[in-house]
Amino acid sequence: MSGRILVVDDIATNRLILRAKLSAAYFDVLLADCGEKALEVARAELPDMILLDVMMPDIDGYAVCRALKADPATAHIPVVMVTAANRQEERIRGLDAGADDFLNKPINDVTLFARVRNLMRVKMMFDELKLRETTSQELGLGEFMDPTGFDTDQEGSVLLAIKDQSRGQHWRDCIGSRFPFTVEIVRREAAVLEAAEREPPDAFIITQFLEDGDDGLRLVSTLRANPRTRQSAILLVVEDGRLETATKALDLGASDYICAPFDANEMAARLRSQMRRKKYSDRLRSNVRDSLRMAVIDPLTGLYNRRYATQHINRIVGRARESGLPYAVMMLDLDRFKSINDRYGHNAGDLVLKEFARRLQENLRGIDLVARLGGEEFLVALPDTPAQEAQIVAERLREVIDGRPVDIGNGQSVPVTVSIGVAFGTPQDRDPEAMIAHADRALYDSKAAGRNRVSYHADAA
Repeated sequence: MSGRILVVDDIATNRLILRAKLSAAYFDVLLADCGEKALEVARAELPDMILLDVMMPDIDGYAVCRALKADPATAHIPVVMVTAANRQEERIRGLDAGADDFLNKPINDVTLFARVRNLMRVKMMFDELKLRETTSQELGLGEFMDPTGFDTDQEGSVLLAIKDQSRGQHWRDCIGSRFPFTVEIVRREAAVLEAAEREPPDAFIITQFLEDGDDGLRLVSTLRANPRTRQSAILLVVEDGRLETATKALDLGASDYICAPFDANEMAARLRSQMRRKKYSDRLRSNVRDSLRMAVIDPLTGLYNRRYATQHINRIVGRARESGLPYAVMMLDLDRFKSINDRYGHNAGDLVLKEFARRLQENLRGIDLVARLGGEEFLVALPDTPAQEAQIVAERLREVIDGRPVDIGNGQSVPVTVSIGVAFGTPQDRDPEAMIAHADRALYDSKAAGRNRVSYHADAA
């Protein structure tokens, strides 16, 4: 796993040692000798991770971390603070400033690289989501989302897996007094999986040893491999005091770890950090999904657009080859639609298009494709449909449009008719574009013959 790491330390020897270790593992290493330089390099180079010394001559590491996390351009970069003071209050202070973890001097190589691998995976995930979000913004399909706006005022859910019920209740009270999180306590691995299957929580806190000999490390691995819980934050409580356990947890997919015994305030600070990251990543994914949906949905009618229809016709043709069943493609065009816009205005025209789309959807199956290709032109594809049944469907669609005027408000309504062209596909057909062209030629025949009728491609007829 390659990437760029910014090492910030005012002591040259420390910088050189870390650069040698990281370079040997094929990381590209950037260096800064003070807080101001760190901020300058971070904003200019946008590294994948920052190893930040706490004590520096100009700006201490806490202030640098707060500045990085307050800047939308650098807020998503993981920060690991490096300190010679292994005190709980220092760790809490760093976590409150936005740090992802602490490493103690002298740095243990195993712990260093386990944390680097873990945070690099997180950073790569964020980078991919942010790239998609940026593309959506450039296409006008989404708005910028500030990562600095995600804090603990948002509600969340936590599943606490712990053998000691009384200790679990104490932790739950501690979390509940600080954050608007609901906390459920379970004691066995099976209960965790059952609860997660019902409704995956935003975060898991898992102790290393569970009831009846269940293994917290195994549970971490299982949850991270499960698609339903893959995006949840996972915090492992290391109870055997071994760094090897902590590094193994990170490699198995834990988001973070905390070594017992610990102050409940530190656990709360780590949970807050993980929950903030989880909420931000959820919103990024949601924005990407919404943007993708916008890219294939016609905003006026809610039907699929030409981009989606073209791809879906390919799948219908492929399905016909596999199943041996026929299909049909229809082109539909509202008759004299321009005159509606000219006489009643474009708002009335939009109401007609929406109502037309609604009637189409109401009279077709869930597996049928309905798309607006542009203007007043629509496409319908009927998979697994023989010719005789497709003819019945086409006539039904023509009748439901002709059968009732469209209400355009202010007590007015307009009569609307549609011309339809139909082409019948067989399992032997290979060219989806040809099928659409056949249906389009049949639509032209309907227009030429007087409109408000269904015509069929000559070969099919």
